[in-house]
Amino acid sequence: MGTPKWWDEFTGVSEILAAADRAEVEYWHDLSGHSRPEGPPLTLRLAVLGAQYARRAGEFTDEQTRRMFLLLEHVMAADGDESNAVAVGFLDTLLNAWTKGFDLEAAWRSVGPASRAYCRAWSAATGVRPPPWMREIPPPRRAARLAAALRWTPTR
Repeated sequence: MGTPKWWDEFTGVSEILAAADRAEVEYWHDLSGHSRPEGPPLTLRLAVLGAQYARRAGEFTDEQTRRMFLLLEHVMAADGDESNAVAVGFLDTLLNAWTKGFDLEAAWRSVGPASRAYCRAWSAATGVRPPPWMREIPPPRRAARLAAALRWTPTR
C-alpha cells in the first residue's frame, strides 16, 4: 500500500506521533537487515501511533487531538484499504487500550461519525456493551420526533 498522501500531515500533528513513526520505520528497517523503501505496513504504523496516543494523550493539546481525528475521519469516510488500516490499526488499538484503562471518553468528542460508527460496531461484534457516552445521539429533529412519538397514545 505504501505511505499515503495524508501521512505527513497526520504525523505532523504532534512530535510525539512523528517520533514514534520514525522509530518504528527505523526498527522495521533494522529488523529486515536492509532498508526497504516501502517501510512497515500502514496498519502496523497506525497501531504504533494509536498505542502512543493512548499512552500519552494527556500531552496532546485539544487542537492536536481534533486535527488528528479529523484527518483520520477523512480517511474513514473515504472507505477502502486506507480506511481499513485506520480502523484495524489506530481505532482497534484505542479500543483495546480503553478496555485497559485508557480514557477514550475524553477524546470521543473529537472522533468523527464514521470512526464512531466503527468503534460502536466493533464493540458490539466483540460483545462489549458501549457506555452511554459512546452511544449514538439522534440529531435534534429526530430526537424531537421521537419524543413526540413517545407522548402519542393510540385511541380506540
